[in-house]
Amino acid sequence: MAKKKDAQFRKDLQDLGVVDSCIDAVMEIHHSNPDLVPYECKRQYNIRKNEEKLRSLNLMDIKSVMKAPKPTQSLKRKIWTPKPKSDIPLEPSRKSARIAGQTINYNVSDYVPEPTYRPVSTPRVSRPKLKFEEIVDVQSDSAVPILDVLKSKTELNDSADGPRIKQETSVLEKIGKLYIDENYVAKMCKNRLSSMSIHPGNKIIVAGGSKKGEVGLFMPGEKKVNLRLEPHVDLVAGCQFSWSKLFTSSYDSTVRMFDAETLQYNEIFSSDVWFRSLCLCSENELLVAGTNGKVFKLDVRENKKVCSYPAKSDSSEYGSLWALHHNKFDTNYFLSTSNNATIAVWDHRNTNQPTDVSSSHCKTVSSAIFDPLRGKKVLSVGYDDKVCISDFSDKGKLTEVKKFYHSNNTGRWLTKFRAQWHPDSDEIFVIGSMAQPRRIEIYNVNGKMERTLSDENFIGSVQSLVEFHPTQNALVCGNGSGYSYIFHEMKPTKPPYNKKVAKEKVVSSPLSRRKSLRISDMHPVNYTEQSYSGFKSSSEPSDRQGKRKRVKTDEPTRKSQRISQRNPVQYRFDDILSDNE
Repeated sequence: MAKKKDAQFRKDLQDLGVVDSCIDAVMEIHHSNPDLVPYECKRQYNIRKNEEKLRSLNLMDIKSVMKAPKPTQSLKRKIWTPKPKSDIPLEPSRKSARIAGQTINYNVSDYVPEPTYRPVSTPRVSRPKLKFEEIVDVQSDSAVPILDVLKSKTELNDSADGPRIKQETSVLEKIGKLYIDENYVAKMCKNRLSSMSIHPGNKIIVAGGSKKGEVGLFMPGEKKVNLRLEPHVDLVAGCQFSWSKLFTSSYDSTVRMFDAETLQYNEIFSSDVWFRSLCLCSENELLVAGTNGKVFKLDVRENKKVCSYPAKSDSSEYGSLWALHHNKFDTNYFLSTSNNATIAVWDHRNTNQPTDVSSSHCKTVSSAIFDPLRGKKVLSVGYDDKVCISDFSDKGKLTEVKKFYHSNNTGRWLTKFRAQWHPDSDEIFVIGSMAQPRRIEIYNVNGKMERTLSDENFIGSVQSLVEFHPTQNALVCGNGSGYSYIFHEMKPTKPPYNKKVAKEKVVSSPLSRRKSLRISDMHPVNYTEQSYSGFKSSSEPSDRQGKRKRVKTDEPTRKSQRISQRNPVQYRFDDILSDNE
């Protein structure tokens, strides 16, 4: 029986991979301890064999050389001690008036706090005069092209005193011709654009203020120029051109003027309140809106305050002002909007109180402007997602005419929407959009969307600031990344029609034997007066043989210009002549 068990045990060892020369040694371990399984016997044999190898190398005493580990110290548990009670009494916890059985007062006026203005967080450093070299960004382009345009005072085509005359081409047809390319896109400021203004001259120059006090100037074109200034230390809320001068108002409680002729950015006025919007009421007078509910009238020549609206010290009932706009047809009136959802009509002859207060909106009104043709309509945009059209025919009073829905919920990280009239119409206006894909929307006064402007290659964000150029067919917009995009009209590349050349031109069928038709006759782009200068007229002197002299030109030879008779191509000569004409 024992022999059978040993034979089975040997077989199991062979299955485990034990060599035949080692099986006898493993069996000795098995006989000394029969309870061990074959795997454990093999393991014990390997241990003994390794120890013998270590003894032969004198490595068994290495443990005595190693230092004994230090005994670990037991961590002492900290004894908990209660914290001393503070002597400051705790505020009573809020309790429900309904559970307490009290009567609830639903008067909303008791819960709405009085409007206050935020003081300047950091002390303002007085910098009355800033030189151009001190505030220009080193990464900006050369300022010479922009300064040359600002210095040249080019008169407007339309008179500023009287109303504009509508042209034959409709406004929507003009807007339909607008497009955008890479030469009309630039990053004006490093941060979000908070205000924007367009120079009224013949060349497009855009000025924009940013959230961090930067003022960018951008002139588009093949050689576009981007200039960046740093005159303010806080958000630039107002920005407006006056030919060679640029006025800006900021949250750093200063109003400044940049003069392109003297190259200085001087301080006009400073106070202890924030300044938001500004508006020019004449060449030497400026209106600035303060967050304390007052409108300051400044004299640009003497750099001082003339008066304020209202003249009384307490102006909290008018809220914190947001936007201003002056009526250029009736210069006695201007508008102001505030965060108490009102639009106030002010008269320069009465500084005590506004002549009328409109409550067309139920939340903060971000902008309100007069129409550019007669000054009889007022366009306003509010936080209540409404756009309102009001009538100003009865001077001094606003009457609501039309109100329609428009999503104006831009959030805290985007500049609020401000609608702008088209300079040649009192029926069409433009406003930004929150819709996808990103676009700019054109509306009429009835609330109907007439057209949208978009470009998937460039317009990929919300365009908060939009404004038409006052004298050209162009639309400027700005976003929250500091970029400015200009939709402009494509210039025609087709040369003008020349009657003299058209009379001398002879066009014949390419299928005939005559070979007088040339490639330049068929392509309208190459149709110039030089295309027919290959031969002189018969009135010019000829050589001895009586033949006409050949005039050397830079154009291809006559042989290369002829149409091949082997592969004639049919052309519609009516279309060719119509294209050239």
